[in-house]
Amino acid sequence: MIELYGSPTPSTHTIAIMLEEVQLPYSIFPVTKENTQQLELEFLKPTPNRIFPLILDREGPNGKPIVIFETNAILLYLAEKSGQLLPQETHEKYEVLQWLLFESSKIAPTLGNSKHFMYHAPEEVPYAVKRFNNETKRVFGILENQLSENEFISGDYSIADIATFPWIREYERYGFTSEQLPNISAWCNNMEERPAVIKGTNTLIGMKESV
Repeated sequence: MIELYGSPTPSTHTIAIMLEEVQLPYSIFPVTKENTQQLELEFLKPTPNRIFPLILDREGPNGKPIVIFETNAILLYLAEKSGQLLPQETHEKYEVLQWLLFESSKIAPTLGNSKHFMYHAPEEVPYAVKRFNNETKRVFGILENQLSENEFISGDYSIADIATFPWIREYERYGFTSEQLPNISAWCNNMEERPAVIKGTNTLIGMKESV
């Protein structure tokens, strides 16, 4: 049994969707401001960044429990454990991995900062808004171009799509329309029709985000 600890952030949605896709048994343990201290004492010693989500696989390698943090490290672990959604052939594998790393190095940080300075910053910071909005446009442009030639980000459906979708699906919050991003819009619609995406997303409904 895999235990998923997190609040309803894009990163936690990513892991829930992945678990549904590969059909590994799991339970979700909500992380709130009230229980974070207890969870830190139990799990965060081996996780130096001290953030959620994380998973505890009680049936890890060689039957020993393992705790894993960082969203894309969790995706890679689950892909290897299940033998799904990460190609074994070298060229195809690295096509997926480069887009997975693009998500972690560009998409998540850029959109996270953009959303923060647009909607959550305690005071207006025009320079930050302009800087991250411009980078957001560039990132969306790269992904829009990639999806103009591929049904999914790296060709076939993979962990690259699962990592990216929870961030990109809210493209309207960043000032874009479906007409401006026809390929991303079509991809999002395709993703939203997948049963695992529906179930993985709905599993987190009602949870409060820990801030």
